[in-house]
Amino acid sequence: MPRAPTSNPKQFVQGCPVLHVPDVVVAATFFRDVLGFQWDFGDDAYAVVWRDNSAVHLCRGSALPIGVHLFQWLQDVDAYHAEIVPRGANVTVPLQDTPYGLREFAVQTPTGVSIVFGQDIHRDGNEDLSRSQATT
Repeated sequence: MPRAPTSNPKQFVQGCPVLHVPDVVVAATFFRDVLGFQWDFGDDAYAVVWRDNSAVHLCRGSALPIGVHLFQWLQDVDAYHAEIVPRGANVTVPLQDTPYGLREFAVQTPTGVSIVFGQDIHRDGNEDLSRSQATT
């Protein structure tokens, strides 16, 4: 696994997906009202939503992604799950620990894109399955 992101990257600062969606306003509203992202730029053709260091660009288009999903690393996946479920998030994979060392759950957006939210599992305070130690 790659090293955890740093606050002082050498070159790449941030990556973000650009999702083609049939209705930018519906998609941006979902990210804002359900997932808790900020939406301070955009119109019905293109918008940017973001939360902390994660941004998603939304572009009007009919070519929906097929065979792709987004993954978002979180600090506290349980707290985020508890935050968005009451807002109507369509949870398609329940909150669970995985055999590959992540605690995660998935939601589906109104445009059909699946987003997995997860965090590394830390066990016993000693066994650390975090991304930062996986390459050492």
